[in-house]
Amino acid sequence: MGPGNVYVTAAKKLVFGAAAIDMTAGPSEIVVIADDTCNPAHVAADMLSQAEHDELAASILVTTSEDVASRVGEELALQLAQMPRMEIARKSLENCGAIVLCESMESCLQVVNRIAPEHLEIVTGNADYVAMGVRNAGAIFIGGYSPEPLGDYYAGPSHTLPTSGTARYFSVLNVFNFIKRISYINFTREGLEAAAPHIIGLAEAEGLYAHANSVKIRFENSDK
Repeated sequence: MGPGNVYVTAAKKLVFGAAAIDMTAGPSEIVVIADDTCNPAHVAADMLSQAEHDELAASILVTTSEDVASRVGEELALQLAQMPRMEIARKSLENCGAIVLCESMESCLQVVNRIAPEHLEIVTGNADYVAMGVRNAGAIFIGGYSPEPLGDYYAGPSHTLPTSGTARYFSVLNVFNFIKRISYINFTREGLEAAAPHIIGLAEAEGLYAHANSVKIRFENSDK
């Protein structure tokens, strides 16, 4: 369980099946949904906070505003030139960066739910309402004062998050990853008798007559 580099991910793949793992995490990624209410300099800074991780890290802006798209692009260039890890961030933006212009906020959400990003920032008017339309994301940062590094270093609750689109079916690392659960089934005679027609019908429809008989036999020529 937990974060690591490409070698950790490879090791998890090797042991999966013999042991449980939380997820296979890839390079870091951030998607920012923004509209005209955002501060473009802040958005660019947040994108670069992920771009400096790795040359394969993804930093994507999804916006309804041509002006925001243009100004964030300008800010990326200005801030990139001042970064100590400039070469890594530059290659990250070239390899995996994007600015996506959408006609509506609904279209923005469709793009985001398809990407299923590790980190999602929502910097829009009525950001809480927009967040309700998100179905796939590792962690959602709502509003202009909830930058992604807040989750890295301070806010919690867990920052081991699904990447590479796996937020469609994986969740953040949490206590349930460390718990093995067992099902307990304990029916009374009356309870099983009430359920019997449904069980028998399904079993016989599948052609699994011994399954059906396992229930039938308990109620044939017997009061026990």
